[in-house]
Amino acid sequence: MEEIRIYRIAWKNLLIGILCLAFAVSSFVMLYQGKGHASTVTAGLLFFGIGGLFLLYLTVKVRLRPYLTITDKCLIQSRAEHSLEDYTITFFAVDHFELTPFNILLPLKRDLCVFYKKDKDKQKIFSPTVLGRVATKLFSGCDEYIAIDGINMKPQELCDLLNERVRRTK
Repeated sequence: MEEIRIYRIAWKNLLIGILCLAFAVSSFVMLYQGKGHASTVTAGLLFFGIGGLFLLYLTVKVRLRPYLTITDKCLIQSRAEHSLEDYTITFFAVDHFELTPFNILLPLKRDLCVFYKKDKDKQKIFSPTVLGRVATKLFSGCDEYIAIDGINMKPQELCDLLNERVRRTK
């Protein structure tokens, strides 16, 4: 079976980057016309210009590399903070995948919970903060989670696809 590659949606970063560059151009025009204080306008030009270019760089970087790659035997997640290091979850060690319930505080944020088989060693719960790892374990009861907000696939379809792959490996 073929690999399925899932990318992050980058249109929000692209839109904000273009808006920052528009502010930088308007700051340049204000500086050229002599309107406003020169140091303030120059600071705005530098801030929005560098910020816009950085956001455009991040947008291109996100679109070049898939966020999730689903194969027959594993799920590979590329981590943004470690550009050369991928995180692999093998399907034979997983019992099932589940979507987190609706979150009142962050209604658009959904996570994919990973429940490992009881006889397998549990992999490390990944979260950038200790509080995030503790909250995940206490509130959802899962062994690990994957953030799936902002991807180009519906969360329920992804969960169903992964559970189907788990059933095939049993």
